[in-house]
Amino acid sequence: MKQIRKLPRYERTIGAMLITAKEAVIGPMRPKLREHDVTEPQWRVMRVLNDSGATDATSLAQGGILRTSSVARILKELERRKLVEREVDTTDRRRSVVRLTPAGYKIVDSVSDDVLRVMREYSHRFGPERLQWLQDELRALSEAISDVE
Repeated sequence: MKQIRKLPRYERTIGAMLITAKEAVIGPMRPKLREHDVTEPQWRVMRVLNDSGATDATSLAQGGILRTSSVARILKELERRKLVEREVDTTDRRRSVVRLTPAGYKIVDSVSDDVLRVMREYSHRFGPERLQWLQDELRALSEAISDVE
């Protein structure tokens, strides 16, 4: 079979590099998430709720960088486990508002200690200025290419 050489080698693409970096960043946090039987997407939802307080599913999807359909499944499971609770929005009865329960906050608090420890290690190894620069550049890249089709 003939190779197509128009494309760069996959491991040299920005997509592959970002996936590799994501795995390196998230990897050390996975054991603590598993200890609490929390998936990475569930953790993102819980983090958004912790950071922003009670909110709706659309805001959770945006803040957690998740699909709305995924958020619906995640909320159903977190609600079953009594880590979040939903109630009808008093100003718009078609909308529901989600918030962490005390049990949900307890998990966020426990996992956060490990996340902070790991983040300090990243900063120490990579350098705080370089880490801040990287975060700024990744944000700028996302904004610059957000409307590319």
